[in-house]
Amino acid sequence: MNRLLSILAGLFLAHLSLILGCSTASAGPGFLPLQQQLAAGGLVTLPAGTTTLDCNTQLTITQTTTLTGQGRDLTVINDLCATGDTIRVNFSQPAVVVIKDLAIIHNGGTDIHLSGGTQCCDAIVRRVLRLESVDLQGATNCLVSDGQNLLFVERSFVHACTNDGAQIGSFGVTLHDNWIGQNGHNGVTFTGAGFCASCTGNEYWLNTAHGLVYAVTGISDARHVGEYIDSNGDVGLVVNGVRDFTFNDGWIGSNQNGGAVIDDTQIGTVLVGNTFTNNQGPSLVLTQTTGPFRVNGNVSSLKHATCDAKVNGVCVDLNTM
Repeated sequence: MNRLLSILAGLFLAHLSLILGCSTASAGPGFLPLQQQLAAGGLVTLPAGTTTLDCNTQLTITQTTTLTGQGRDLTVINDLCATGDTIRVNFSQPAVVVIKDLAIIHNGGTDIHLSGGTQCCDAIVRRVLRLESVDLQGATNCLVSDGQNLLFVERSFVHACTNDGAQIGSFGVTLHDNWIGQNGHNGVTFTGAGFCASCTGNEYWLNTAHGLVYAVTGISDARHVGEYIDSNGDVGLVVNGVRDFTFNDGWIGSNQNGGAVIDDTQIGTVLVGNTFTNNQGPSLVLTQTTGPFRVNGNVSSLKHATCDAKVNGVCVDLNTM
């Protein structure tokens, strides 16, 4: 009888928790803790409400898994630990992981950390993390990735991180239609061999330092189309270390200390069809002594520097190039 009452009580509390929109990392009798569900892989669904984690209940995903909430304004993972990763995705073995329709709040550490994958070629495309409609906020660096793996981030909000919104070392990244802003340092910093293979429709705005930074070594062939770098506290776009760089049909404006600074690339630089406007400093400083460059079809307005654009140390007018 006591066992039956205990089971009924657990079921009642779980039902009440769903009604009130409240969940915990370890649910009542008959329910697996969240980490156990993730360890099993497959589809893991979180209800609306808040799931609270501490330093003993941070999450790890190592195999093909889909973690989904009810919407990034409805389902919240709140990590109370001042350090560590709220979710660590470890790709030491091939897996496809999807995290979508939820928010992660972490006052310290990292919201999502993608690691693993040292192999080349086909092995890379078997290690995939997709983030869809997530809200990452509050961590030191909200999103961190490293290793030979693929990263897709779409329709997401990365903000209020005390250092960078994202530090990305993944190979051939896809960023589509994200808002990355109001972070304590840079919006996105590409590191290691990281680069964006398909970046379009993203807004890098109101970051304390730069909006978008490439600080990489090795092979990286960045492609950005239709991007917005807006109202950042330092130079909007900083590129250093890439093999070649393309930024077309974008908007770079209202940044302090300049629009874009692009250092020497090995193969070349292409800047076509962009609007540079209202930057407090030169719209563009381009150094390209090794590979070819193509800078044309750009518009520069509301200039705030005597030498609004400088290519290899020579002042030029972007409007006539």
